[in-house]
Amino acid sequence: MNPESSDQTRSPENNDRASYPNEAADRGLRSAALRADQALRTAVDRVRPAAHRVGEWLAPLIQRVLQWLAPLLQRIQEAPAVRRLRERVAPHVEKLPESVRRAPRTRSMQAGAAIAAVGVVGLMIGSAVAGSDETKVDDAAMEAPIQAQQAQIQEQQAPIQAQQTPAQAEQPIPQEAPAPQAQPVLQAPLGPPVEGIDVSNHNGDIDWRRVAADGKKFTFVLATDGTGFSNPRYSEQYHGAKNAGLIAGAYHFARPGSSSAEQQAERFLNIADYQADGKTLPPVLDLEVDPNSGGCYGLSVADMHLWTKTFNDKVKERTGKDPIIYANPSFWRQCMGSTDTFGGHALWLASYGVDSPAVPNGFNNWDFWQYTDQGSVAGIGGNTDLNQYQEGFERLKQLAS
Repeated sequence: MNPESSDQTRSPENNDRASYPNEAADRGLRSAALRADQALRTAVDRVRPAAHRVGEWLAPLIQRVLQWLAPLLQRIQEAPAVRRLRERVAPHVEKLPESVRRAPRTRSMQAGAAIAAVGVVGLMIGSAVAGSDETKVDDAAMEAPIQAQQAQIQEQQAPIQAQQTPAQAEQPIPQEAPAPQAQPVLQAPLGPPVEGIDVSNHNGDIDWRRVAADGKKFTFVLATDGTGFSNPRYSEQYHGAKNAGLIAGAYHFARPGSSSAEQQAERFLNIADYQADGKTLPPVLDLEVDPNSGGCYGLSVADMHLWTKTFNDKVKERTGKDPIIYANPSFWRQCMGSTDTFGGHALWLASYGVDSPAVPNGFNNWDFWQYTDQGSVAGIGGNTDLNQYQEGFERLKQLAS
């Protein structure tokens, strides 16, 4: 028997007989579905009145619950723990890049924020129900949701940072400008200016009690000049002033071109016999131009700096005091180059014929001012150098201590 070809047309009779079982099954399913739908509708109709009655009963209950929660929520908003939480979160939010703060929150961040809020509210409600007068939330419990939120924020930032161009990634983070250094603050004087003098062997015999009675409170006495001269009257002048109640100090006339700074400092200190007795001013280095040439002893500015520093270091080593520096503005400009290297030393400034001396560059102010070499003082014959200490007698005594 030859098989039927694939394109042979079936007769209507054959087609009806082949499809009949499937159609019967479909009609059965549709009938069952209609019966189930009818049964469901009937059940809903029966339940609806009961649900309506339950809703009517729950409505006032829900209203009362909401009325009870309103003041509690208000307390939660005003609770110290919630304020602390806001204060802790706010700085972290402010530090976020603008792009992150404006970017839409991901679902994970929203979930984290919701969990954090629910956790805090849960803690607050639990404390309130327990009858606490003030809500108290453990710091560790507060930190946990914050840390979780920070971790999710970092996850949000990561893809944004990864999308930066190489040029953006390589740009340095702007650094804050360093705060300007504070300038030295000058102390206010502890009283009116104090008058004093300075003397040498040229002043001869001195009646120091008359000097003191004339209102002079201090004196500087020449001890040495270079390495070849010592004041033969130094001891009587120095101790005579102290015995009369004056505060006294010794000075050395420097000659940098004649010998080393160490030699001159050692010789000066041996003769000056500095004593920390509360009545002795720090040793003085008298810096002036070469009396013979009017120059800087044949030394460069750098050499003058080194010589001066070496002398000062030797004095500090033996006495514990920084020497006072005597100079005038023209010398400081000509031979010291207006350096500020020695700005920490007290300045004894020589400047005549002016109402207020010009302070050399490198110093904040003058401490002692030699304002004339033509002064007249009781107890001293002839002209005398007159000086002023501008910080007051109490501070002068502090300087001598």
